[in-house]
Amino acid sequence: MPTRLILLLSVALLTTSCSGGDKHLPSSNPPEYDPEKVYTTPAVSPSTPVQMSAKPAEPGPPPIQLPPLEPGPNEKGEWKKVPVNSESLQLLKGVKNTCEALTKMVQGLGSAQLFAGKDGQSLKQSLSSQAESVARSLDQQLFDNFKAQLGQNVADCPSPAPARMISLDDTLQLPRLVLASGPSSGSFQLAQNTVSGGERDGYRVTEGSVNIDIPSDSVGRKSREWKIEEGSTPNTVGNRFHFTLINGGYAKKCPRADGIVEGDYEFSLVVHQTINDSGTVRTVYNARRVHATLKGQVGDDAKLQYVDLDATLGIGRGGTDRPTLFSRQRQHVRFVPDHRSAGLPSQFSNWSVSEWSSELVGSTESDAIGMLLLAVTVFSGPMYLDAEVAWSNENTCVEVTFMPATKTHKLGPNESVPVKTELRTNKEQAVVPAKFKEAKERPREGNGNVSPRQEESQPGAPATFTYKAPATWVRHSGFRVGVVSRAGVAEGEWEVVDASYVLEFQSRIVSTEPTEPVESVAAGKVVLTTVEGKEGWYRGSGMLGYQTGPPPNRDPCSNLVMGHGTTRLDVAGMSIKLSERTDATGRQVGSADIELHYLIHLTNETVRLWTMVEFRCVPGKEFPYPFFYPMYAVSRGAEEINLLKGWTYIGRNGVVATKTLRGNCGDLCEDVTVFTLKEMNEEVSSPK
Repeated sequence: MPTRLILLLSVALLTTSCSGGDKHLPSSNPPEYDPEKVYTTPAVSPSTPVQMSAKPAEPGPPPIQLPPLEPGPNEKGEWKKVPVNSESLQLLKGVKNTCEALTKMVQGLGSAQLFAGKDGQSLKQSLSSQAESVARSLDQQLFDNFKAQLGQNVADCPSPAPARMISLDDTLQLPRLVLASGPSSGSFQLAQNTVSGGERDGYRVTEGSVNIDIPSDSVGRKSREWKIEEGSTPNTVGNRFHFTLINGGYAKKCPRADGIVEGDYEFSLVVHQTINDSGTVRTVYNARRVHATLKGQVGDDAKLQYVDLDATLGIGRGGTDRPTLFSRQRQHVRFVPDHRSAGLPSQFSNWSVSEWSSELVGSTESDAIGMLLLAVTVFSGPMYLDAEVAWSNENTCVEVTFMPATKTHKLGPNESVPVKTELRTNKEQAVVPAKFKEAKERPREGNGNVSPRQEESQPGAPATFTYKAPATWVRHSGFRVGVVSRAGVAEGEWEVVDASYVLEFQSRIVSTEPTEPVESVAAGKVVLTTVEGKEGWYRGSGMLGYQTGPPPNRDPCSNLVMGHGTTRLDVAGMSIKLSERTDATGRQVGSADIELHYLIHLTNETVRLWTMVEFRCVPGKEFPYPFFYPMYAVSRGAEEINLLKGWTYIGRNGVVATKTLRGNCGDLCEDVTVFTLKEMNEEVSSPK
């Protein structure tokens, strides 16, 4: 008797893992350094061997001394409320567009502030002929950064820095800074064209920028830029100009359940100048810094109403001629980003100011602090409008939930069901007060009836929509409803359970073994019903009828395999996900994502081995000999014996999708099996 080999496949999964050390890039807040101390590179002794690197290390951000926003433990003074100077936030009054606002900010935070007041004029005199170059360089750097921060709103704005005549040599040697845009994918990414060794008017120039991470669930941008100019000729040696700017922030894409959109913003500008005046070296330190916590408020119409800003601001001045002093304020203000002006701030209110009393308090510092606060509102306004676009996309931040859940409740003709409906945040699953609107029947209006058409919900009091099924069953019957809320916008769809599928099975197996010619066919149907609480999942059981026997003209000197009867086909679970639409020609097109978990039980055939009697081949004694299922199992192998994926979408004549299997039973047969998923009609579902 030939032996039918069932191949047992053992699959060993080899997993590999790789690990590496952490790559630490520079922090946005490096250690402070003494502004009066000159930092130099230690000289290398000629006798000291120098080991050359195959690839020089890419320079990172230089150290930066940020003005502290909170007083030190030994710093004398106290926080006091001070009168609000309403003119401080009127600096943009009369501004007609974002380009004018950009110019005013560059002027207010750049060279105009650098040279403001007695100290500023003293610095300007010390710089002498270099004052114009320093002012132009600072203003241009701020302009480029602000332009990148504000994006397309200021793409065509002209530079506010005054033009100057340049030579052909200048055009060949001027360094070029590439501003990084968009959030980085790491803690810091060197996203710059770092220029080292460039020359400008007798100065060696090094500059660059890095992106600073913002939360992945946010919109915004944050970066740090720096520029260092060091004298490189006899007339400029000893002079050093160091500029550092940190600018940017974020707003969360999704509001909380209470409509609050959290945000954060930081602006820090530090200018450190070393001046060599005929051998007398002086240093000047000028710094401005603001850190703001932002809270946008969204209304029940999903529109941004206003932004509350709580900021701590600091200004520092000092150098060789005077000790470094700091002025600090805490400010709260509410503003409204103007949709008509690309987010520029308007309607300031709820303004309060407290100040840390110090020696560095005056009109110059107050003007600078006012401009700092205004800059944060200018930059964060467009950021919040971008966030509003994100949470206004349907189902980005919130989702509609139903009880009973969609595709879990059966309805007969003209039967009704109340459906409790709520809105929840996607992340925390917190219930949100919501206004449901435009409830409509699906898959088309008038298929059954849904009422009311609009309704409101509150935590603990869901909206209730009643759906009445049509008199004649229609696939995908149910309703859809839109919703707006302070936490976002969504649309939900509720469907009557589609207990409307039938799985058909047909298989034919023909043995190719000459000593055991046999053919077996099997067919059956399984009515699928939904799995309670699992959307899109179905299960069911049915019977397979099978018939196994020899082909015509069987050689009598071969084994006789025969049998007929029924066995079970169990569908433990079948996930059915369809994407369907009608194309321009009116033809239904779509795709099917189907996963079938199934089990076919053993069949009960017999075999009679041939024997020789008086020189004739005759059937011998009968033995149990299951044929159909063992051969089917060998053809499927380990992957498809209980799980089938990769179905073909049909979408016509009641046929949803098919899965065709072909095998050779380990070179012992030819096997063709077809699973067909159909829509159930009354003829199929009615008992016979």
